[in-house]
Amino acid sequence: MEEGLKNPALVAYASSEHGQKTIAKSTDLAFLLLKIGLIGGLCFFAYYKIFMGFKKREEDNRYKPSKISTLEAKARAEAIYTAMMGFGANYATVEKNLTGLNYNGFIRLYNAFGERRSSTLSKMDLVEWLQDQFKEEDISKLRFLIQGFF
Repeated sequence: MEEGLKNPALVAYASSEHGQKTIAKSTDLAFLLLKIGLIGGLCFFAYYKIFMGFKKREEDNRYKPSKISTLEAKARAEAIYTAMMGFGANYATVEKNLTGLNYNGFIRLYNAFGERRSSTLSKMDLVEWLQDQFKEEDISKLRFLIQGFF
């Protein structure tokens, strides 16, 4: 089977000096568009992370009310943050603080945790922290504790 260009007029144009310039210009244009797309995507991501910030979630009326108070949610959020900050994460402490929460309790804990800086100085919410710190096996166990959230 033959490969390449089959149209003789197209072959003649592509092999001419003017055709080579056209090919070079279109290649340059493709790289320019790729660069613009990448830079635009990075700018959008930075804008979203910096200016959009953390959005609190509303408790859902379809589920039972939270079993924990706002003050207890803050204390649990602080304990979870302390367990995950620094070198290595203490899975047992995180699991202990997530155990017994219903859906709205987790929402309250999520809002109390907010967005916090990691050791890499990036801001992450509770779900992002959990996914960053633990293996998929541990995440599966935590998903079992708080079903339908992350």
